[in-house]
Amino acid sequence: MAYRNILVHLDQTDRSSERFDLALDLAGRRQARLSAFYSTSMPYLFQGQEKELRDQVQADCAARAQQAGVDFVWIPEIRSMAHQPLAARLSFQAFFADLTLVGQPGPEAGAPPAPPRDLPEKIILTSGRPILTIPFAGNFQRVGTRVMLAWRSGRASARAVSDALPLMAEAEAVYLLSFATDSSEREQSEVTLKKLADFLALHGITAEVEVRLISGIGLGDALLNRVAEEGIDLLVAGGALPTAPAPMASQLLKQMTVPVLMSS
Repeated sequence: MAYRNILVHLDQTDRSSERFDLALDLAGRRQARLSAFYSTSMPYLFQGQEKELRDQVQADCAARAQQAGVDFVWIPEIRSMAHQPLAARLSFQAFFADLTLVGQPGPEAGAPPAPPRDLPEKIILTSGRPILTIPFAGNFQRVGTRVMLAWRSGRASARAVSDALPLMAEAEAVYLLSFATDSSEREQSEVTLKKLADFLALHGITAEVEVRLISGIGLGDALLNRVAEEGIDLLVAGGALPTAPAPMASQLLKQMTVPVLMSS
């Protein structure tokens, strides 16, 4: 599967412009269309002050996309959905994208027009599409050079693997990581990751496999430690149970240090 339409969520936050640059790079390298959706919490309460800023952002994004030679589309708010929560409006737009970029909510989150603190989690749960969340701190001009896939057997992880194939195919290094709490679990995980590595090889992707025994540390903390140790710039993980984010997924979305792609 190739990404043909990449969606980026824009808003009034400081990191919105950098998020657009990252999306522009992703779209340009894949000859994909870049769709931008500018939306905030409770836009009907801030119509006057938002319109001028939104128009400026639209003009700036269109100019940057034209300079980069990227097919660009600006998606306006749907008037009939204006009173729905931001997560509902953004999820609707994500239905029609191969990949959606959102920002990790920053310190200002929760107070309109800033996004709600749980925006990424809700989009992952409700869109049915891969969501790439960008940390509110750090410099990320390009992602996907060194990719780590955190595997926990189940639907969400399997879906994340499939959704991340276009990114892993271009990576310089791909790591498959699973954690175990005893030798029996470790043996089963090694078998599983070997099958996963064989599957990726059919797509031309060479991956290193690692199963780690852990004790006295949470899965999320252990994973973030390995991300730092290996210099990872993209983490891929299954994001959700049927009706709620998996505990590790919630931790990663709150404490992420690199962009995280999640599917549900």
